[in-house]
Amino acid sequence: MKDPASIDVAKGWCRLMGLVPISLFLTCALVVRNLAVSDAFSERALEEQRRKDAGLGPRRRKRRRRSLNDLAGLAVSTSR
Repeated sequence: MKDPASIDVAKGWCRLMGLVPISLFLTCALVVRNLAVSDAFSERALEEQRRKDAGLGPRRRKRRRRSLNDLAGLAVSTSR
């Protein structure tokens, strides 16, 4: 489990020794992470409902500057 913004379970992240304390901390970290994901999902669903009620379409993701084919073609043309 790794989320650089909030939780990073890397080697040495907990100074407590033994299986029980580490399991307890890991369980708490998973619960906190799942609650954060759940809150973000609920917030996005409310935003989509608000947009729908206002007569707006769904929010679109930002598009890449170029398509994947353009990027692949660019890589092929520069290697010649």
